[in-house]
Amino acid sequence: MGWLLGVVLLALAVAAPATARAAATSATAAAADDRPVLTLGVFAYRPKPIMLQRFGELGGFLSERVGSHRFEVRAYTGPELQAAIKAGAVDFVLTNPVHFHVLREYGALSGSLASMVMRAGDQPLHGIGGVIVRKAERTDLASLHDLRGRRIATSGFNSLGSFVAPAAELQRAGVPLDGLQWLVVDQPIDRVVEAVLGGAADAGFVRTSVLEDLQREGKLQAGQLVVLNPQKVPGFPLQLSTRLYPEWPFLAAVHVPPELSHRVAVALMSLRPTDAAALSASVYGFSIPADYSAVEQAMRELGVAPFDAEPQTTWADVWQRYWVWIVALAGSAVLVLLLALGLALNTWRLVHIKRDLQADRAALQSQREELARLAHFDALTGLPNRRLLEDRLNLALARARRNASLLALCYLDLDNFKPINDQLGHAAGDRFLIEIGQRLQQGLRADDTVARLGGDEFVLLLTDLEHDEAWPNALHRILERLRQPVAIDGHEVASSASVGVVLFKGAPGEQSADPDSLLRQADQAMYQAKQEGRNRYRVVEFKA
Repeated sequence: MGWLLGVVLLALAVAAPATARAAATSATAAAADDRPVLTLGVFAYRPKPIMLQRFGELGGFLSERVGSHRFEVRAYTGPELQAAIKAGAVDFVLTNPVHFHVLREYGALSGSLASMVMRAGDQPLHGIGGVIVRKAERTDLASLHDLRGRRIATSGFNSLGSFVAPAAELQRAGVPLDGLQWLVVDQPIDRVVEAVLGGAADAGFVRTSVLEDLQREGKLQAGQLVVLNPQKVPGFPLQLSTRLYPEWPFLAAVHVPPELSHRVAVALMSLRPTDAAALSASVYGFSIPADYSAVEQAMRELGVAPFDAEPQTTWADVWQRYWVWIVALAGSAVLVLLLALGLALNTWRLVHIKRDLQADRAALQSQREELARLAHFDALTGLPNRRLLEDRLNLALARARRNASLLALCYLDLDNFKPINDQLGHAAGDRFLIEIGQRLQQGLRADDTVARLGGDEFVLLLTDLEHDEAWPNALHRILERLRQPVAIDGHEVASSASVGVVLFKGAPGEQSADPDSLLRQADQAMYQAKQEGRNRYRVVEFKA
């Protein structure tokens, strides 16, 4: 034992300087970055170190994409986050939908900039819900009705998965909530599981993904807990006891300039599932803001804060409301006139407030539409971007397999675009690309797709081809359009294209084709056409 203790002490002595050096290196790197700091407050429903480990990479991602600022991620409990928002200590907030409605009452937050999309492996998870658990030995608790009068553990009443969603499910099942005994264990939500396993509570409420996280971390063994009222939702692999609600919103504080909020929202939309920040946070990415009215409706039905307050009537309220009649009994007509003036003033203010609210609502709708457009369309040409192309290609592949039909994927690269940019300038090059995009669109059918991947690279997706000669005729027409000169600033410029074509013949049960493989083979065929002399196309059949 003595020699073992000595080895441990020696290991600690060696590790301590290394840890200190790592901390000093990190501090030096932060000090070298003199950009203004923006704080992202994350609601810590799990232990703070776990939350910081998960979302720390997101701060680095935003620092890189926004550029003008450095983002620092901090984890807060519910009360800590509320205090930080009141003090103006956070600039952006990532929290659960119920907490969002609570924080919004302080008037210190904007609307949602984006909604988080969780993941299960490589698949997106659309929604969040609650899980009602009991200890495996408690066979007396077989259904929701068996929870009447029982002791229920929750991390707090400001949580969607740990209270609102399960409580709403119990209420809909006819279980009276006022007959339950609540054990509030506070954050992190791991304490709910500990209370159930330790016998301090008969059952507990946790949010989806917590049980899977605890098992993955070795803190919970399979079979220790049983899920009550299990739900099976297609495409949702996590354990679930309730209906699904929208996932966490990403919010901005009111003091953050709208232009900066817009840049952050665009950066969030660009997060890809394979990025380090997405993998670290176990998220698939971010989507346009979801509709959180279902969460608010559930909160109102349960009467939880901030929808639990009843109006208080005091003598001061009575005086303020009926003082005209009291004074009228004394015969003072002058005060009646003052009341009329006060009502007119309030009416004028309400009209202006309503107008401002309508303007804010219109601006928010415009921002949402712009974010949706940026997520799926190229900013220069207005053509579908790579993300929308992949969605349409997935649908086209499925239709080709179902109907045993033919589709052609054409990868175009302009041959003489760089000289146009060099001689006439980038503005002229942009106008040339816009004209090329319009000509490509005009040469296609309504069901076909033309997309811009970037630079001078375009993709044509020709679907439901009736015979093998259908696609060459369409491609010849399009290439002929591209060769026609374009008038720009008094100059006539023209460019041919090198094209790689991949043909895919659908068949029932065929599953080897996917958008990435088709695009890759079409790109390779395009390079072969360019090496063979440009202004031509090269055709290959898809190979798995």
